[in-house]
Amino acid sequence: MRTPGVATLEEGSLLGPSFFLSRTALRALALAHRDSYGVAQPYPHVVIDGFLGERLASGLAEVFPGATGADWKRRDHQEQAARLGQLQRKAFEGVHGALRHLLSEFSSMSFLDFLETLTGVQGLIADPHFRGAGLHLTLRGGHLALHADFNRDRFRALSRRLTVLYYLNPGWEPAWGGDLELWNADLTRCETRIAPLLDRLVVMAHGDTYWHGHPAPLECPEGRGRAAVAAYFYTAEASPDAPEAHSAIWAPTRS
Repeated sequence: MRTPGVATLEEGSLLGPSFFLSRTALRALALAHRDSYGVAQPYPHVVIDGFLGERLASGLAEVFPGATGADWKRRDHQEQAARLGQLQRKAFEGVHGALRHLLSEFSSMSFLDFLETLTGVQGLIADPHFRGAGLHLTLRGGHLALHADFNRDRFRALSRRLTVLYYLNPGWEPAWGGDLELWNADLTRCETRIAPLLDRLVVMAHGDTYWHGHPAPLECPEGRGRAAVAAYFYTAEASPDAPEAHSAIWAPTRS
């Protein structure tokens, strides 16, 4: 289902960063997709095309750093190979301002409201540190084995609830591979494949049997890569030691 972009853009500016997610448009988008999110197989997720609009998405893709365009950390292991990431280690220094702005918008009130309306999960908390998330680039031959994501933010004692992926790959060819695969709980079959197409947003629930990845090596041309922006969202757990909530306590008025 293709939808209109949900960002407003100042006239004459493409990569200001002068775009902001529209709370009204996002709410309408969430309401349109929330039923399909809940019944999706093999676990709750939704795929939304045309999220920001082709013009803005194409501009973001143009400034997405290539293999030598940023201080990437490269992973080459059995589980994942030719995968670049970890730009948050230096607070995304050197990354184009429009991409940094997009990351901020993914932590905004408007986007959190969108996710809560879409998924029904209330009290979502963004991660401004983007631990394990942020910008990812997978090169030719790279892959990501099937896995279930880490479940806790140990630094803030939060439980992970949602993963958001936004793809910036213009002209991506099916023969290149790179589809996000969603597998059933007992790992007997892939139930959903999601191509990493330009301006495609994926929202999916977290679970310890929610297997996903792109396990086949990429066959894109040299010089191309699978570009993704990732953000993770959490909730706080109730604590029996937490004080009872109250409103502001006003000091007595002195006569």
